[in-house]
Amino acid sequence: MAQSTSFPLLDSEDGESVDIILREYEETDPLDLTDSALRMLKTEVNSDGERLSVSFDRDGNAVLRATQHVGIVSLPDGPTIQIRPKTKQTNLLHFLRYAHGVESVTIERETSISAGSTFIEALAALYEAELESVIRQGLHRDYRRVEETEKHLRGRLNVQKQIQKQGVAPTQFECSYEELTYDTVPNQSILFATSILTRFVRGKHLKRSLLKHRHLLRQRVTLKPTKPAALDRVELTRLNEYYADLLRLTRLVLRSIYVKEFVTGNQSSFALLIDMNQIFERAVERAVAEVTEGHTEWRAASQVTTRNLVTDGKRAISIRPDILIRDSEEQIVLVGDAKWKLGRPPNSDFYQMVSYQFAHDVPGILIYPEQGGDVETQYSVVDEYPLTLAEFPIPTTTESFSEYIDRVHNRMDEQICSLLEDS
Repeated sequence: MAQSTSFPLLDSEDGESVDIILREYEETDPLDLTDSALRMLKTEVNSDGERLSVSFDRDGNAVLRATQHVGIVSLPDGPTIQIRPKTKQTNLLHFLRYAHGVESVTIERETSISAGSTFIEALAALYEAELESVIRQGLHRDYRRVEETEKHLRGRLNVQKQIQKQGVAPTQFECSYEELTYDTVPNQSILFATSILTRFVRGKHLKRSLLKHRHLLRQRVTLKPTKPAALDRVELTRLNEYYADLLRLTRLVLRSIYVKEFVTGNQSSFALLIDMNQIFERAVERAVAEVTEGHTEWRAASQVTTRNLVTDGKRAISIRPDILIRDSEEQIVLVGDAKWKLGRPPNSDFYQMVSYQFAHDVPGILIYPEQGGDVETQYSVVDEYPLTLAEFPIPTTTESFSEYIDRVHNRMDEQICSLLEDS
Protein backbone atom coordinates (compact mmCIF):
# COMPACT_ATOMS: atom_id res chain seq x y z
CA MET A 1 0.00 0.00 0.00
CA ALA A 2 1.26 3.49 -0.84
CA GLN A 3 2.25 5.65 2.07
CA SER A 4 0.40 8.84 2.91
CA THR A 5 2.14 11.96 1.63
CA SER A 6 2.41 15.22 3.53
CA PHE A 7 1.02 18.02 1.35
CA PRO A 8 2.05 21.62 2.14
CA LEU A 9 -0.97 23.91 2.16
CA LEU A 10 -1.21 26.72 -0.37
CA ASP A 11 -3.47 29.71 0.23
CA SER A 12 -5.81 30.35 -2.69
CA GLU A 13 -6.84 33.86 -3.68
CA ASP A 14 -10.06 33.74 -1.66
CA GLY A 15 -8.34 32.60 1.51
CA GLU A 16 -9.25 28.94 1.16
CA SER A 17 -6.55 26.47 2.17
CA VAL A 18 -6.01 23.77 -0.42
CA ASP A 19 -3.08 21.51 -1.26
CA ILE A 20 -3.03 21.84 -5.05
CA ILE A 21 -4.56 24.43 -7.37
CA LEU A 22 -5.03 23.52 -11.03
CA ARG A 23 -6.77 25.09 -13.97
CA GLU A 24 -8.62 23.01 -16.52
CA TYR A 25 -6.37 20.52 -18.34
CA GLU A 26 -3.36 21.21 -16.11
CA GLU A 27 -1.71 18.30 -14.31
CA THR A 28 -0.02 17.72 -10.99
CA ASP A 29 3.52 16.66 -10.27
CA PRO A 30 3.80 12.93 -9.45
CA LEU A 31 1.97 12.11 -6.21
CA ASP A 32 2.28 9.19 -3.80
CA LEU A 33 -1.43 8.48 -3.26
CA THR A 34 -2.87 5.92 -0.87
CA ASP A 35 -4.96 3.01 -2.05
CA SER A 36 -8.02 4.71 -0.52
CA ALA A 37 -7.41 7.84 -2.59
CA LEU A 38 -6.98 5.86 -5.82
CA ARG A 39 -10.10 3.83 -5.02
CA MET A 40 -12.15 7.01 -4.53
CA LEU A 41 -10.96 8.40 -7.86
CA LYS A 42 -11.92 5.17 -9.64
CA THR A 43 -15.20 4.28 -7.96
CA GLU A 44 -16.58 7.72 -7.07
CA VAL A 45 -15.10 10.66 -8.94
CA ASN A 46 -14.64 8.81 -12.25
CA SER A 47 -17.33 6.17 -11.78
CA ASP A 48 -19.33 7.17 -14.87
CA GLY A 49 -16.91 9.40 -16.78
CA GLU A 50 -13.41 10.84 -16.51
CA ARG A 51 -13.49 14.01 -14.41
CA LEU A 52 -10.00 13.93 -12.92
CA SER A 53 -7.82 11.63 -14.98
CA VAL A 54 -5.17 9.42 -13.41
CA SER A 55 -1.95 8.14 -14.98
CA PHE A 56 1.24 6.73 -13.47
CA ASP A 57 4.90 7.48 -14.01
CA ARG A 58 7.65 4.83 -14.19
CA ASP A 59 8.04 4.94 -10.40
CA GLY A 60 4.38 4.12 -9.84
CA ASN A 61 3.42 7.62 -8.67
CA ALA A 62 0.10 9.06 -9.77
CA VAL A 63 -0.24 12.11 -12.01
CA LEU A 64 -3.66 13.78 -11.87
CA ARG A 65 -4.86 15.81 -14.84
CA ALA A 66 -7.84 18.13 -14.72
CA THR A 67 -10.49 17.91 -17.41
CA GLN A 68 -13.26 20.42 -18.20
CA HIS A 69 -14.72 19.86 -14.71
CA VAL A 70 -14.08 22.57 -12.13
CA GLY A 71 -14.59 22.44 -8.38
CA ILE A 72 -12.86 20.69 -5.53
CA VAL A 73 -11.80 17.13 -4.67
CA SER A 74 -10.55 16.13 -1.22
CA LEU A 75 -9.03 12.65 -1.35
CA PRO A 76 -8.66 10.30 1.64
CA ASP A 77 -5.28 11.03 3.28
CA GLY A 78 -4.86 14.03 0.92
CA PRO A 79 -4.42 15.97 -1.17
CA THR A 80 -7.26 18.50 -1.57
CA ILE A 81 -7.32 19.72 -5.16
CA GLN A 82 -9.06 22.86 -6.38
CA ILE A 83 -9.73 23.08 -10.13
CA ARG A 84 -10.50 26.48 -11.60
CA PRO A 85 -11.80 27.53 -15.02
CA LYS A 86 -9.07 28.26 -17.55
CA THR A 87 -10.52 31.69 -18.33
CA LYS A 88 -8.97 34.19 -15.92
CA GLN A 89 -10.36 37.54 -14.71
CA THR A 90 -13.89 36.21 -15.17
CA ASN A 91 -16.95 37.09 -13.12
CA LEU A 92 -18.04 33.52 -12.46
CA LEU A 93 -21.14 34.68 -10.62
CA HIS A 94 -22.48 36.51 -13.68
CA PHE A 95 -21.62 33.58 -15.94
CA LEU A 96 -23.43 31.04 -13.75
CA ARG A 97 -26.39 33.33 -13.33
CA TYR A 98 -26.79 33.89 -17.06
CA ALA A 99 -26.30 30.22 -17.99
CA HIS A 100 -29.01 29.07 -15.57
CA GLY A 101 -31.44 31.90 -16.21
CA VAL A 102 -31.45 33.09 -12.60
CA GLU A 103 -33.16 36.47 -12.49
CA SER A 104 -32.43 37.15 -8.81
CA VAL A 105 -32.34 40.76 -7.67
CA THR A 106 -30.96 39.98 -4.22
CA ILE A 107 -27.68 38.83 -5.76
CA GLU A 108 -27.01 42.39 -6.92
CA ARG A 109 -25.92 43.35 -3.42
CA GLU A 110 -22.17 43.74 -2.97
CA THR A 111 -20.45 40.57 -1.78
CA SER A 112 -16.83 39.54 -1.58
CA ILE A 113 -17.50 36.89 -4.22
CA SER A 114 -19.03 39.30 -6.75
CA ALA A 115 -15.80 39.38 -8.76
CA GLY A 116 -15.77 35.57 -8.84
CA SER A 117 -12.64 34.04 -7.37
CA THR A 118 -13.55 30.34 -7.37
CA PHE A 119 -16.35 28.52 -9.10
CA ILE A 120 -17.69 26.80 -5.98
CA GLU A 121 -17.82 30.08 -4.04
CA ALA A 122 -19.64 31.74 -6.96
CA LEU A 123 -22.16 28.88 -7.14
CA ALA A 124 -22.69 29.01 -3.37
CA ALA A 125 -23.19 32.80 -3.43
CA LEU A 126 -25.80 32.50 -6.17
CA TYR A 127 -27.48 29.61 -4.36
CA GLU A 128 -27.58 31.47 -1.05
CA ALA A 129 -29.21 34.49 -2.67
CA GLU A 130 -31.94 32.37 -4.27
CA LEU A 131 -32.46 30.38 -1.06
CA GLU A 132 -32.85 33.60 0.92
CA SER A 133 -35.47 34.78 -1.57
CA VAL A 134 -37.45 31.53 -1.25
CA ILE A 135 -37.31 31.55 2.55
CA ARG A 136 -38.40 35.18 2.61
CA GLN A 137 -41.47 34.30 0.52
CA GLY A 138 -42.15 31.28 2.73
CA LEU A 139 -41.46 27.58 2.33
CA HIS A 140 -44.07 25.81 0.26
CA ARG A 141 -46.09 23.00 1.81
CA ASP A 142 -47.68 20.14 -0.10
CA TYR A 143 -49.66 16.99 0.61
CA ARG A 144 -47.76 13.76 1.17
CA ARG A 145 -49.23 10.29 1.54
CA VAL A 146 -48.41 8.82 4.94
CA GLU A 147 -48.63 5.15 5.98
CA GLU A 148 -48.47 5.03 9.79
CA THR A 149 -49.57 3.03 12.79
CA GLU A 150 -51.86 5.26 14.88
CA LYS A 151 -53.66 4.94 18.23
CA HIS A 152 -56.82 6.37 16.67
CA LEU A 153 -58.25 5.80 13.22
CA ARG A 154 -57.11 8.50 10.81
CA GLY A 155 -57.85 8.73 7.12
CA ARG A 156 -58.36 5.30 5.56
CA LEU A 157 -57.75 1.95 7.22
CA ASN A 158 -55.32 -0.34 5.41
CA VAL A 159 -57.33 -3.52 5.94
CA GLN A 160 -54.73 -6.02 4.71
CA LYS A 161 -51.95 -4.45 6.76
CA GLN A 162 -54.30 -4.15 9.75
CA ILE A 163 -55.04 -7.90 9.75
CA GLN A 164 -51.36 -8.82 9.25
CA LYS A 165 -49.98 -6.58 12.00
CA GLN A 166 -52.79 -6.03 14.52
CA GLY A 167 -54.68 -9.34 14.59
CA VAL A 168 -58.28 -9.79 15.80
CA ALA A 169 -58.00 -7.57 18.90
CA PRO A 170 -56.30 -4.44 17.66
CA THR A 171 -55.00 -1.72 19.95
CA GLN A 172 -53.69 0.38 17.07
CA PHE A 173 -54.74 1.16 13.51
CA GLU A 174 -52.80 0.91 10.26
CA CYS A 175 -53.77 4.19 8.62
CA SER A 176 -53.24 5.81 5.24
CA TYR A 177 -53.82 9.53 4.92
CA GLU A 178 -52.69 12.73 3.21
CA GLU A 179 -50.67 15.13 5.35
CA LEU A 180 -49.92 18.78 4.54
CA THR A 181 -46.22 19.13 5.26
CA TYR A 182 -43.04 21.10 4.59
CA ASP A 183 -41.13 17.81 4.38
CA THR A 184 -41.45 17.54 0.60
CA VAL A 185 -39.01 16.39 -2.09
CA PRO A 186 -38.18 19.95 -3.25
CA ASN A 187 -37.47 21.11 0.31
CA GLN A 188 -35.48 17.96 1.13
CA SER A 189 -33.41 18.46 -2.04
CA ILE A 190 -32.79 22.10 -1.18
CA LEU A 191 -31.72 21.22 2.36
CA PHE A 192 -29.35 18.53 1.10
CA ALA A 193 -27.81 20.89 -1.50
CA THR A 194 -27.47 23.61 1.14
CA SER A 195 -25.65 21.19 3.44
CA ILE A 196 -23.31 20.20 0.62
CA LEU A 197 -22.44 23.79 -0.27
CA THR A 198 -21.96 24.68 3.39
CA ARG A 199 -19.28 22.02 3.56
CA PHE A 200 -17.36 23.44 0.59
CA VAL A 201 -17.60 27.18 1.28
CA ARG A 202 -14.70 28.93 3.01
CA GLY A 203 -15.85 32.58 2.96
CA LYS A 204 -17.00 33.39 6.50
CA HIS A 205 -19.97 35.62 5.61
CA LEU A 206 -21.27 33.24 2.97
CA LYS A 207 -20.79 30.19 5.19
CA ARG A 208 -22.62 31.91 8.04
CA SER A 209 -25.59 32.71 5.79
CA LEU A 210 -25.80 29.14 4.49
CA LEU A 211 -25.61 27.74 8.02
CA LYS A 212 -28.45 30.04 9.10
CA HIS A 213 -30.65 28.91 6.22
CA ARG A 214 -29.77 25.26 6.82
CA HIS A 215 -30.82 25.62 10.46
CA LEU A 216 -34.17 27.13 9.44
CA LEU A 217 -34.80 24.32 6.95
CA ARG A 218 -33.89 21.55 9.40
CA GLN A 219 -36.61 22.70 11.78
CA ARG A 220 -39.23 21.56 9.26
CA VAL A 221 -37.45 19.34 6.71
CA THR A 222 -35.70 15.96 6.97
CA LEU A 223 -32.02 15.96 6.00
CA LYS A 224 -31.24 12.98 3.78
CA PRO A 225 -29.33 12.36 0.53
CA THR A 226 -31.45 13.22 -2.50
CA LYS A 227 -30.91 12.19 -6.11
CA PRO A 228 -31.39 14.76 -8.91
CA ALA A 229 -33.87 12.38 -10.57
CA ALA A 230 -36.27 13.01 -7.68
CA LEU A 231 -36.67 16.60 -8.86
CA ASP A 232 -37.66 15.46 -12.35
CA ARG A 233 -41.04 14.45 -10.95
CA VAL A 234 -41.66 17.82 -9.29
CA GLU A 235 -44.28 19.99 -10.98
CA LEU A 236 -44.29 23.73 -10.38
CA THR A 237 -47.62 25.54 -10.08
CA ARG A 238 -48.58 29.15 -9.49
CA LEU A 239 -48.28 28.40 -5.77
CA ASN A 240 -44.61 27.39 -5.86
CA GLU A 241 -43.28 28.83 -9.12
CA TYR A 242 -40.99 31.09 -7.08
CA TYR A 243 -38.94 27.91 -6.45
CA ALA A 244 -37.98 27.61 -10.15
CA ASP A 245 -34.57 29.33 -10.09
CA LEU A 246 -33.52 27.66 -6.85
CA LEU A 247 -34.49 24.19 -8.09
CA ARG A 248 -32.44 24.67 -11.29
CA LEU A 249 -29.40 25.39 -9.14
CA THR A 250 -30.28 22.51 -6.82
CA ARG A 251 -30.23 20.10 -9.76
CA LEU A 252 -26.79 21.41 -10.73
CA VAL A 253 -25.42 20.80 -7.21
CA LEU A 254 -26.96 17.32 -6.90
CA ARG A 255 -25.66 16.28 -10.33
CA SER A 256 -22.16 17.40 -9.40
CA ILE A 257 -21.59 15.38 -6.24
CA TYR A 258 -19.53 12.22 -6.84
CA VAL A 259 -19.18 10.81 -3.34
CA LYS A 260 -21.91 8.28 -2.61
CA GLU A 261 -21.53 8.31 1.17
CA PHE A 262 -21.53 12.08 1.63
CA VAL A 263 -22.15 12.95 5.28
CA THR A 264 -22.50 16.45 6.68
CA GLY A 265 -19.94 16.12 9.41
CA ASN A 266 -16.23 15.67 9.83
CA GLN A 267 -15.74 13.66 6.67
CA SER A 268 -12.22 13.74 5.24
CA SER A 269 -13.09 13.04 1.60
CA PHE A 270 -15.58 14.66 -0.71
CA ALA A 271 -15.93 15.95 -4.27
CA LEU A 272 -17.97 18.57 -6.09
CA LEU A 273 -17.13 18.86 -9.79
CA ILE A 274 -19.09 20.83 -12.38
CA ASP A 275 -18.82 20.34 -16.13
CA MET A 276 -17.90 23.69 -17.73
CA ASN A 277 -18.92 22.35 -21.14
CA GLN A 278 -22.51 22.11 -19.92
CA ILE A 279 -22.43 25.58 -18.34
CA PHE A 280 -21.07 27.09 -21.56
CA GLU A 281 -23.60 25.26 -23.73
CA ARG A 282 -26.46 26.54 -21.56
CA ALA A 283 -25.20 30.12 -21.80
CA VAL A 284 -24.85 29.94 -25.59
CA GLU A 285 -28.25 28.28 -26.05
CA ARG A 286 -29.91 30.96 -23.93
CA ALA A 287 -28.21 33.75 -25.89
CA VAL A 288 -29.23 32.30 -29.26
CA ALA A 289 -32.82 31.86 -28.09
CA GLU A 290 -33.00 35.44 -26.79
CA VAL A 291 -31.44 36.91 -29.92
CA THR A 292 -33.76 35.07 -32.29
CA GLU A 293 -36.80 36.15 -30.26
CA GLY A 294 -36.10 39.67 -31.54
CA HIS A 295 -36.50 38.52 -35.15
CA THR A 296 -39.89 37.27 -36.30
CA GLU A 297 -38.36 35.35 -39.21
CA TRP A 298 -36.23 33.01 -37.05
CA ARG A 299 -36.75 30.64 -34.14
CA ALA A 300 -34.16 28.76 -32.10
CA ALA A 301 -34.54 25.09 -31.17
CA SER A 302 -31.70 23.84 -28.96
CA GLN A 303 -30.14 20.37 -29.24
CA VAL A 304 -32.52 18.81 -31.75
CA THR A 305 -31.54 15.27 -32.71
CA THR A 306 -31.40 14.41 -36.41
CA ARG A 307 -31.76 10.68 -36.91
CA ASN A 308 -30.78 8.34 -39.72
CA LEU A 309 -27.88 10.47 -40.92
CA VAL A 310 -25.72 7.40 -41.58
CA THR A 311 -26.66 3.74 -41.45
CA ASP A 312 -24.49 0.65 -41.48
CA GLY A 313 -27.30 -1.73 -42.30
CA LYS A 314 -28.00 -2.48 -38.63
CA ARG A 315 -28.29 0.84 -36.86
CA ALA A 316 -28.65 4.54 -37.56
CA ILE A 317 -26.18 7.20 -36.43
CA SER A 318 -27.76 10.37 -35.09
CA ILE A 319 -26.38 13.88 -34.70
CA ARG A 320 -27.36 16.52 -32.19
CA PRO A 321 -26.05 20.08 -32.68
CA ASP A 322 -26.28 22.47 -29.74
CA ILE A 323 -27.92 25.14 -31.91
CA LEU A 324 -30.51 24.82 -34.62
CA ILE A 325 -32.41 27.80 -36.08
CA ARG A 326 -35.54 27.56 -38.22
CA ASP A 327 -37.21 30.18 -40.36
CA SER A 328 -40.87 31.19 -40.36
CA GLU A 329 -41.66 28.21 -42.60
CA GLU A 330 -40.00 25.79 -40.11
CA GLN A 331 -37.09 25.15 -42.46
CA ILE A 332 -33.67 24.72 -40.85
CA VAL A 333 -31.46 27.67 -41.82
CA LEU A 334 -28.48 27.40 -39.41
CA VAL A 335 -26.76 24.80 -37.23
CA GLY A 336 -24.14 25.43 -34.58
CA ASP A 337 -22.16 24.02 -31.71
CA ALA A 338 -20.74 25.49 -28.51
CA LYS A 339 -17.21 24.45 -27.49
CA TRP A 340 -15.65 25.33 -24.14
CA LYS A 341 -12.10 25.41 -25.52
CA LEU A 342 -9.28 27.94 -25.65
CA GLY A 343 -6.65 28.18 -28.36
CA ARG A 344 -6.64 26.79 -31.86
CA PRO A 345 -9.78 24.72 -32.54
CA PRO A 346 -9.00 21.04 -33.21
CA ASN A 347 -9.83 19.42 -36.54
CA SER A 348 -12.44 17.24 -34.83
CA ASP A 349 -14.60 20.32 -34.22
CA PHE A 350 -14.60 21.08 -37.96
CA TYR A 351 -15.40 17.48 -38.92
CA GLN A 352 -18.34 17.47 -36.52
CA MET A 353 -19.71 20.78 -37.78
CA VAL A 354 -19.31 19.83 -41.43
CA SER A 355 -21.36 16.69 -40.80
CA TYR A 356 -24.13 18.87 -39.35
CA GLN A 357 -23.99 21.19 -42.35
CA PHE A 358 -24.07 18.36 -44.89
CA ALA A 359 -27.00 16.78 -43.06
CA HIS A 360 -29.09 19.96 -43.20
CA ASP A 361 -27.59 21.77 -46.24
CA VAL A 362 -27.15 25.04 -44.29
CA PRO A 363 -24.49 27.43 -42.92
CA GLY A 364 -22.81 26.61 -39.60
CA ILE A 365 -21.34 28.38 -36.62
CA LEU A 366 -18.82 27.17 -34.03
CA ILE A 367 -18.87 29.21 -30.83
CA TYR A 368 -15.91 29.37 -28.44
CA PRO A 369 -15.21 31.41 -25.30
CA GLU A 370 -13.97 34.96 -25.81
CA GLN A 371 -10.26 35.03 -26.72
CA GLY A 372 -9.59 38.56 -27.94
CA GLY A 373 -10.69 37.78 -31.48
CA ASP A 374 -7.94 35.20 -32.06
CA VAL A 375 -10.41 32.46 -32.98
CA GLU A 376 -12.93 34.45 -35.01
CA THR A 377 -12.73 33.73 -38.73
CA GLN A 378 -14.79 32.68 -41.76
CA TYR A 379 -14.53 29.46 -43.76
CA SER A 380 -16.29 27.99 -46.75
CA VAL A 381 -17.06 24.27 -46.83
CA VAL A 382 -16.59 22.88 -50.38
CA ASP A 383 -17.13 26.45 -51.65
CA GLU A 384 -20.80 26.20 -50.74
CA TYR A 385 -21.53 26.26 -47.00
CA PRO A 386 -20.37 29.25 -44.93
CA LEU A 387 -18.79 28.28 -41.61
CA THR A 388 -18.21 30.96 -38.97
CA LEU A 389 -16.00 30.68 -35.91
CA ALA A 390 -17.33 33.08 -33.29
CA GLU A 391 -16.35 34.05 -29.75
CA PHE A 392 -18.92 34.18 -26.96
CA PRO A 393 -18.54 37.04 -24.45
CA ILE A 394 -17.31 36.01 -20.99
CA PRO A 395 -18.21 38.44 -18.15
CA THR A 396 -15.35 40.51 -16.80
CA THR A 397 -14.83 41.39 -13.16
CA THR A 398 -15.60 45.05 -13.86
CA GLU A 399 -18.95 44.93 -15.70
CA SER A 400 -22.42 44.67 -14.20
CA PHE A 401 -24.78 41.82 -14.98
CA SER A 402 -26.98 44.03 -17.18
CA GLU A 403 -23.92 45.28 -19.07
CA TYR A 404 -22.85 41.70 -19.65
CA ILE A 405 -26.27 40.70 -21.01
CA ASP A 406 -26.22 43.66 -23.40
CA ARG A 407 -22.77 42.67 -24.63
CA VAL A 408 -23.88 39.05 -25.15
CA HIS A 409 -26.98 40.08 -27.09
CA ASN A 410 -25.15 42.60 -29.27
CA ARG A 411 -22.33 40.23 -30.13
CA MET A 412 -24.47 37.18 -30.83
CA ASP A 413 -27.01 39.20 -32.81
CA GLU A 414 -24.17 40.53 -34.95
CA GLN A 415 -22.72 37.06 -35.55
CA ILE A 416 -25.96 35.19 -36.22
CA CYS A 417 -27.74 37.87 -38.22
CA SER A 418 -24.79 38.48 -40.53
CA LEU A 419 -24.48 34.76 -41.19
CA LEU A 420 -28.18 34.26 -41.89
CA GLU A 421 -28.57 37.37 -43.99
CA ASP A 422 -25.61 36.46 -46.17
CA SER A 423 -26.72 32.87 -46.74
